[in-house]
Amino acid sequence: MPGEQRSDFGDAEARQIHQAGWRQGSIFRPPTGFSVPLEFDRDREMLVVCTQSCTVVSERIEKDPYIEFLIAKPVMKYNERSTEATGKNLRQFHLPISGIPNMQALACDINRRFFVDRRECIKHSPENEISASKESVRNLAGWISRYYSRIALPNELVSRAKDGLFKIIQNALSTERSPGQNLSVAVSGIYINWSPDSDLKGGVYLVDIIFLCMDADADNQLHTLLNDPLSPFTRSDGRDGIKVTWDTTVRSTTFISAFDNYKRLTEWDYLSSLGDVVEDNA
Repeated sequence: MPGEQRSDFGDAEARQIHQAGWRQGSIFRPPTGFSVPLEFDRDREMLVVCTQSCTVVSERIEKDPYIEFLIAKPVMKYNERSTEATGKNLRQFHLPISGIPNMQALACDINRRFFVDRRECIKHSPENEISASKESVRNLAGWISRYYSRIALPNELVSRAKDGLFKIIQNALSTERSPGQNLSVAVSGIYINWSPDSDLKGGVYLVDIIFLCMDADADNQLHTLLNDPLSPFTRSDGRDGIKVTWDTTVRSTTFISAFDNYKRLTEWDYLSSLGDVVEDNA
């Protein structure tokens, strides 16, 4: 139509970005002319794409104008059990990579992120020889998702729960399910509802928890552990100023409506697959 402006970005440009290999988790060593608006060591550090892949390769530049990078430092020795590898550290994540001798991972810093015009992806390409596996990229996405989906429990509720209720949950999830594997691996998520949503000076918090298990065996094991006579899960009068109602359920037989008005208790997401975290928050 007369007077209508035509975008300089469309399907052809989106395909070019896709074919260049840009994705969430792509690793990029920017050339000198590429502006990084944060303190950045070009000789040692790299950039990792945070943005979801579907947005990175979108043909709609008006709706998706930017791509987000984070700055990552080299990790020479990767420990898959570390807090940074399991997602327990909310501000730093160790992304295992291949392609560089003597470098096993990149330390991704959630506080060192910035946006760039997505058209820059047409001018540059990510590293082809340095890459992270699909599983590792899913875990990166789960870590980012967990950072943004943290729930804000009342401070007083956290104070009352941390040495009693939360410790019992922690111990149950850390119980051995099979040789070398904890029960947490078979718990997809923990969902919580609480009242009141404020800091009490006295009184009692009412807390309702649902444990979503991968299979019936995990359901039964967790139910048995939480039914310990000394557990606050079995005391109708509560403990530490908290009255608990709870249930365990199996993922394959549970409707999503069961979690209406509940929030995911992200405190323990690092104990399960970070990939599952991003799926459940999709």
